[in-house]
Amino acid sequence: MSRRQRTIVAAFFALAYAVNSAVHGEVFVGIVTGAIGALLVYLVLGRVEQHNAAVARRRRERSGE
Repeated sequence: MSRRQRTIVAAFFALAYAVNSAVHGEVFVGIVTGAIGALLVYLVLGRVEQHNAAVARRRRERSGE
């Protein structure tokens, strides 16, 4: 997953969370929490990508031996 794709997913999360909170009357809380959540989503997706790459690398090394 590219940085652009991760950014789009994180932005979608932030927007959805902010809109949902605004519907319930908590606009500022929704914006702040959505931004923090978007950052967390972006970082988690990056970490998952790193983990999957490391697993694939270890599998290639094991099969090459």
